[in-house]
Amino acid sequence: MTAQETKHVPNKPKGPAPYRHEDLILVRAAVPEIIQRTWTNNMEQWAKRVPLQQYHAREKHLASTAFSSDNRLITWVLVPKPDVDVTEEYKQSTADAKSAAEGVRGGFNPHDISEENLERILGAVETYERPGIVATSAAGDTSNEGLKDVSSVSVASVYAPSKYRNHGYGKLMMKLLWKEIEGMDASFSFLYSDLGAQFYTNFGWTARTSTEIVIPSSMTLPSAPAEDSTTDKRAARASAKPVPLEAVADDTSLKALVDHDAQLLRKTLIQKLQNNTSNTTFVAVTPEIRCFQWFYARAWFNATNVWKFDATQIKDDLNYGVRVPGTEDQFVLWHHDFTDDNLFILRWRIDSTSSTEESDAIALAFVKAAQEEAKKWKLSKVVYWNGDVSLAKLLGLEIKHRNHSIPSLGLVNSSQDESNVEWILNEKYSWC
Repeated sequence: MTAQETKHVPNKPKGPAPYRHEDLILVRAAVPEIIQRTWTNNMEQWAKRVPLQQYHAREKHLASTAFSSDNRLITWVLVPKPDVDVTEEYKQSTADAKSAAEGVRGGFNPHDISEENLERILGAVETYERPGIVATSAAGDTSNEGLKDVSSVSVASVYAPSKYRNHGYGKLMMKLLWKEIEGMDASFSFLYSDLGAQFYTNFGWTARTSTEIVIPSSMTLPSAPAEDSTTDKRAARASAKPVPLEAVADDTSLKALVDHDAQLLRKTLIQKLQNNTSNTTFVAVTPEIRCFQWFYARAWFNATNVWKFDATQIKDDLNYGVRVPGTEDQFVLWHHDFTDDNLFILRWRIDSTSSTEESDAIALAFVKAAQEEAKKWKLSKVVYWNGDVSLAKLLGLEIKHRNHSIPSLGLVNSSQDESNVEWILNEKYSWC
């Protein structure tokens, strides 16, 4: 199922709450019709004029990917216990025939696909199991033993139908979900909040760095200046050094880059441990090919079935990104977000041992390639989450703080101070 950002539409309470909190439970949805009902529910916020049939088809398409398979994806529903009924206050408020027909009654049966039972879904949320790495050591410890491959849990599609809001059901759902995650053998969990930086802090997830570099597709990049030009010398030197690039167009090439990226991440974490003087814990979502294939599947479906691009063009031209030929540590991977008119940078890597001039030249080449890719698909901008300050300076752009899709992370079954946890590679590829 597609993993969207958490969303919220404010609504005034519509009378008494149907159910008491103590009468509600969070359960795994195993029946396809129940899972599909959660898609129908969240369409009111996320479909963006996509018809129900196409919206469901996209969710099924993404649920069939390797990223979502083997029980990695779980859909949870907040529902009343099987043996409970609605509150007396709610019964009285829906006593007239019209209201009763629109109301809800009774407990939830996890195997019943009747409309009456599906109406009892008060909220839903998805979790994805993803590989991660935790690096921790005592201050001054230079060993590599603090590096540990772990399981992490990504939370997405947090949603409650508008008619059930403002009764505290969303908060209860997240409280119950954190308890479920504590029993899933995960070391950390993360999500992307559209409810501000504080909402999810109450349940275990703490907001992290949330910035972006927005590069208009039409923006003119620095170029080699005339002798009397006042163009920034750094940008001018970089633009004067052309960098050849090649497309990352198939899964074999993609896997080589992503696997090497994961190896380099481990080296980065080892270095951080060796320089760790404050007993900081470092965590990262491990790059894996299934994640990038999921993003591609999402873009492919939208381009083919919603925006109706030519099928031949999609097959030939919808690539994963570009790289410097002959290298596996200098590349940019992207996602065509047709829904929100963005070309998102998923991962950006330039060899840290390169000179500043070489790095700048490669960065400009990457940006130019991304702009060309965006324009080819009629996307108005390139967006890079938590991009490097030096890149923004090179382009003469500001780094913007965003108040949407705020990355939030929490250690699971840990008493460690969250302020002493650093999220490495906090980039768009972690979103789902």
